Amino acid sequence: MNIKIDDLVCFVATVHHQSLSRAAEALGLTQPAVTRRIQSLEESLGAILLDRETKPPKPNALGRRVFAQCEQVLREVDTLKALVETESTPEGTLRMGITQSVAEVGVAGLLDAFRSSYPTLDVTVSARWSGDLVKQVTRGDLDAATVMLPADTVFPPTLAARRLRSIEMLVVSVAGAWPQRPTPYQLRDLRNSKWIVNPDGCGFRARLQRALTDLGLPFHIAMDAFGTELQLKFVSEGLGLGLATRAQIELSQYRGKIRVLPIGDFNPSTDLWLIHTHAPGNLRKPIELFADTITGSFELDPTSAAA
Repeated sequence: MNIKIDDLVCFVATVHHQSLSRAAEALGLTQPAVTRRIQSLEESLGAILLDRETKPPKPNALGRRVFAQCEQVLREVDTLKALVETESTPEGTLRMGITQSVAEVGVAGLLDAFRSSYPTLDVTVSARWSGDLVKQVTRGDLDAATVMLPADTVFPPTLAARRLRSIEMLVVSVAGAWPQRPTPYQLRDLRNSKWIVNPDGCGFRARLQRALTDLGLPFHIAMDAFGTELQLKFVSEGLGLGLATRAQIELSQYRGKIRVLPIGDFNPSTDLWLIHTHAPGNLRKPIELFADTITGSFELDPTSAAA
């Protein structure tokens, strides 16, 4: 039996992407090349792994079992490669993902840091919701990502996850709309308020909606819009309440027109995580630089932010 690693990679990618064409695109191959490698694996094993009567082809019962074993084999291969590659000079492409909140805080120094430390590395950055980033790293579409998820999040076993820091997320209103009081407001106090939030898919929006629903309170949306700075503009105009990180508030041009509204029974704060595959090889140090740069973007001096 002569099983080739490339054949395993093509089979696993096809099952992950549920498409021969998407697997080929992710691997940088042609669709016929991926098909030939899967056929080569089937010939080596003496068994059919895909049900080709379905469109797209899906693994049959044996194929699902082989898929699970192939994933384990490829993880071991990655670990073996990492033993000799970790200290080698990083080259090729590093595909990184960040959340919208991270992008808005400012990662201008990120690409500069990579150009200085790893000039031969081709770096790409994409912004997505945290849930989407987890899926992309799991599929292998991204090498690493920073995501904002609660402390009790359970990540897929194929990923390495490290908590970087806590992120303070706050409820904000237009200045002067809510009187100061010795105790925090409760969500019930806000039951008639409207909210300015991200579109569906945002974890913070989902947590707010779930908290209101659990209390039997309505979720009134004044507007859903991408971008916290745009949302803070509408908040500063008195159109509704919003959510923003402390760093976003400090950097906003509207910080003098809005105020943090303390809420006693709802804390949308979360954690910032770094996720990547268990054996990133010679990308380990660049990934650490990525994590350090993103973490540093939230460590703002309020006085300098106001300057």
